[in-house]
Amino acid sequence: MLGISFSSFSQTDSLFKAIQEFQQKDEPFQVVEAYKNIGRYFESIQSYDSAFYYYRKEGDYIKKHFEQEVQDSLLGKVYMDFSFVALGLRDLDMALPYLDSAEVIYERLQSNGDLARVMNNRANAFNEMNRYEEAIDYLLKAIAYGELLENKESKDALLNSVYNNIGKNYLSLEDWPNAVKYTKMAVAIPSSYQINNAHARLNLSNAYIGMDSSESALRFAEEAGGIYEQVGFPYGVIAAKNNQGVALKNQGEMEKASLLFQECIDLSEAIDYPLGKLEGLINRSEILASKKQFSQAISEMKEAERLCNLYDDRQYLKSVRENLAKLYEETGNTTNALTYFKAYKQLDDSLRSSENIKNVNDLLLKYETSEKEKQLAEQEVEIQTQKATLAVRNSQLTYLLSGLVIVLLGGTFIYQRNRSRQRAALQQAIIEEKERGFDAVIQATEEERKRISKDLHDGIGQQLSVLKLGLIRLQKQADPEIQSELVDITEKFSKSADEIRQISHQMMPRALMEEGLVRAAEDLLRNTFQYSEIHYEFEHHGMEGRLDERIEISIYRVLQELLNNILKHSKASFVNVQLLKMKNKLTLLVEDNGKGFSGEKSDGHGQMNIRNRLDLIKGTINYESSPESGLVAVITVPIK
Repeated sequence: MLGISFSSFSQTDSLFKAIQEFQQKDEPFQVVEAYKNIGRYFESIQSYDSAFYYYRKEGDYIKKHFEQEVQDSLLGKVYMDFSFVALGLRDLDMALPYLDSAEVIYERLQSNGDLARVMNNRANAFNEMNRYEEAIDYLLKAIAYGELLENKESKDALLNSVYNNIGKNYLSLEDWPNAVKYTKMAVAIPSSYQINNAHARLNLSNAYIGMDSSESALRFAEEAGGIYEQVGFPYGVIAAKNNQGVALKNQGEMEKASLLFQECIDLSEAIDYPLGKLEGLINRSEILASKKQFSQAISEMKEAERLCNLYDDRQYLKSVRENLAKLYEETGNTTNALTYFKAYKQLDDSLRSSENIKNVNDLLLKYETSEKEKQLAEQEVEIQTQKATLAVRNSQLTYLLSGLVIVLLGGTFIYQRNRSRQRAALQQAIIEEKERGFDAVIQATEEERKRISKDLHDGIGQQLSVLKLGLIRLQKQADPEIQSELVDITEKFSKSADEIRQISHQMMPRALMEEGLVRAAEDLLRNTFQYSEIHYEFEHHGMEGRLDERIEISIYRVLQELLNNILKHSKASFVNVQLLKMKNKLTLLVEDNGKGFSGEKSDGHGQMNIRNRLDLIKGTINYESSPESGLVAVITVPIK
């Protein structure tokens, strides 16, 4: 990803100096590249606030020093970098609007390669949210754009990457045939970036493992490992060795597989790579269990569990919990087995996002019956000297009690599940009722605003205008000695009429009712900042036609609140507002160069009003701030 190789922070000093030199020499493209590389350095060390800061500096410089067409092309790259940082932060609500902004620019420039990259990044965002089908839809759009590229090398590199990403999403869906199909298409289009060729082969190996095709899985894992070694990518080498080990294990080559997993663990420890060690430990546990080395297997799974929490990966944690449940079951420790099995099932259900809780009674019974049978066996040893008939009766009684316990457990589980559903339904009903009540209050407030605004404008406002005209006529007919007094009265009437119009406009802007959100936003910006030192820019895209009235009013009120906050508190000198409609989504971005948030941003009445407004139209708001770069508010609202 980096355009310049960084080994330490001191290397950024040369870039800071380079910026000054390039500015002195009037070489703007080099200035932009230097800002970009500083941002990417901070991004690479996960210092995302600093990365945002320098990308924003890059964007500000571009706006001041380049003409429109060149400016658009460069700004598109800045928006893409913003989206990468947001994805690094796993703030997907922030990433998607930046991608929307980039798409707007690249559509205007008809830049197919860049549009393909936007779709690819958007797919990555949906992939992070486990929305794999939607991710695949965007990747297919990326292919459509990629096919239009004329440069073969760029086209092949892009298609290789996108087909590989489609295969990865089908891997996540455990749709092995489609994973093989699309990943093979990636392998068939060699990329000029060798590491991408290795990624495709590794994913193809994963798909064949899922299909239990061990020979093919082994072959492609070996090919991937060879390429990773050539390009010097140790993480890929570890992943490829893990896949080779899994394929050999599935073929029954336990010793060879165990050696490969140990290699993975050693290599991962050498480069401090928790994920590689984690995979090696999980894969080796089955081999240790087959050798009855349960103590070592449990010890390694405990270490794997620690690494899962360190790496924050719930998919691996699910495998670890399942393995521990099986290992404890093998050792007869049914209490721990039950504990880990419950934890595994809870996580599995959570990851699948299933609304139906799977019935775990069968497996609960298995562990609990195992425990009861163990207790029964101990009792039989103690009473083996008693009469056979008594032993039979005791045995029958024990089985009867076990059956009753099972029935009670099943009934309790069903009762608790139904009770939880009833509580959830009741809570949802309460929430919906509150929303309806608040919606009614908002609607009534807006209707009252409309009525008062109309009365002020059409009633008192017009009467004042008529009186003003009458005074002007009297002023012309009056004696000179009272004309000055009439002029003063006329001016006061004029000011009163202006104030009435201003209040009427604030209560319910006629522009919003008659001409829509764009015109109303323009008027609001002009009226808010006309007597201040704050300069502003307003951009809009795709805003042809009218939106639902509730959405227009809510967005207008949110913008009004944000602009008032900027005027009162931000100490900003510049504000940029963007209003974008993309397919089924409306995005409002409000950015200033003030002091940002100095305290808790979620407390005051203004913020509460914004959230309440947005809740009613299913909207969201995200803030990104720092003392150097001011505040960015991103509001997203779904639209039909």
